[in-house]
Amino acid sequence: MTSGDTKRHAIVVRLNQQQMELVDRTIAGGLADSREALLRRALKEYADQHGGEADD
Repeated sequence: MTSGDTKRHAIVVRLNQQQMELVDRTIAGGLADSREALLRRALKEYADQHGGEADD
């Protein structure tokens, strides 16, 4: 995305049962308020570490 670009993109994430349980335990541990918030955080951290851009 270019600076100032406000377009949103839909991302479909498919998780197996074990992954869903891990996401839910992570949320229960207080790292995020919801599945969506946790996945947004993960994508932002990935982009930050790999030189990409991500919206908050």
